[in-house]
Amino acid sequence: MPDVSKVISFTDAAEVKQCGRNTLYRAVEDGRLNDIEVGSRRMLVEDEKWDAFEPESVGLRAQKPNNEDSEEPS
Repeated sequence: MPDVSKVISFTDAAEVKQCGRNTLYRAVEDGRLNDIEVGSRRMLVEDEKWDAFEPESVGLRAQKPNNEDSEEPS
């Protein structure tokens, strides 16, 4: 059983790792992160897997164009 002295919610973890919660859920399913059930909530365990986890930048949403760069005709 992993050391569960330190846990973090999926929402807070997404902010820390700068990724989406779904990315974290997939990482748990793949075995790249450990989670534990606390009451009725799933929490991530901050262990060696957490320290080593780096989310991949795949499937990012399209960015809105920056209006400052475009020139409008006068």
